[in-house]
Amino acid sequence: MRSSQIEMFLTAVETGSIAGAARELEKSRTTVSAAISALEDNLGVELLSRSGNSVTLTNVGRMIHDDCERVLQAVHDIGAKCRQFESGIESALRIGRDDAIPEAFWRATMREIHQLFPDSSVSLYVAPPPELYEMVDENMVDVAFGLLPETRAFGRISSKKLGQIRMMSVVHKDHPLAKLKRVQRADLERYTEVTLAYVDDEGLKALDPISPHYIALPFYEHLRDAVLDGSGWSNVPSVLLRKYLRSGTLQVLRHSSAMQLQPYGEITSMDGHTGALTAWLSDRLEEYLAENS
Repeated sequence: MRSSQIEMFLTAVETGSIAGAARELEKSRTTVSAAISALEDNLGVELLSRSGNSVTLTNVGRMIHDDCERVLQAVHDIGAKCRQFESGIESALRIGRDDAIPEAFWRATMREIHQLFPDSSVSLYVAPPPELYEMVDENMVDVAFGLLPETRAFGRISSKKLGQIRMMSVVHKDHPLAKLKRVQRADLERYTEVTLAYVDDEGLKALDPISPHYIALPFYEHLRDAVLDGSGWSNVPSVLLRKYLRSGTLQVLRHSSAMQLQPYGEITSMDGHTGALTAWLSDRLEEYLAENS
């Protein structure tokens, strides 16, 4: 049984005639008719009832019609995956990322991936930055994108800086820290800090809080929202704060380290192989960071 025979059979059913299938597939009527007859001989059943120029499905033809469509789709998928492999495009890509870059960027990027790489399957998982290294190291994802710490040694992991993000220490405009003309470390320690939460082998942890009084949450958007609720002060990517800073709802602390640049990049395994889709995504992020850092 050949996939070309199945395709001609299905096209004849769709067009209602051998001649219609021949026109659709740009083949001769003799070729299409012979292919369908060969398929019927191979299966030992009659799939089409022929009446003049028209064809209709027999009972057994109707019974296997959907199965033939699935077989043909599987053949096309196999061919597409092989072509992708030869061209260096991943047929499936598992991505881990943090939320230091707004969700609107990722929604638009996923739409572009669907348009530019229609035969690639993409899985996307959001996690706090400290968890991304372990996810790559344990082969839970193929590549991760997020904020990179200043120093990090973790298994056979490679990181590549794509740009930088400005981190800002902010509070609600009505918070006591917003009233201070000069914020000292002792002031930060006095008030509740909203910091990142992450999970490692030892359990749930808070990421390097300055204050002994803290609330730990898993995502930067959660940190920002907690600050908006007046729960405390926090260090949040500036790209998540713009409209609140413009409106004056949030204020940057008057502290010497209130604004710092932190590298953002790609995290991969040293043993892994990155393809064309990963390279495109890295370029897309690098462009975004250059425009918005």
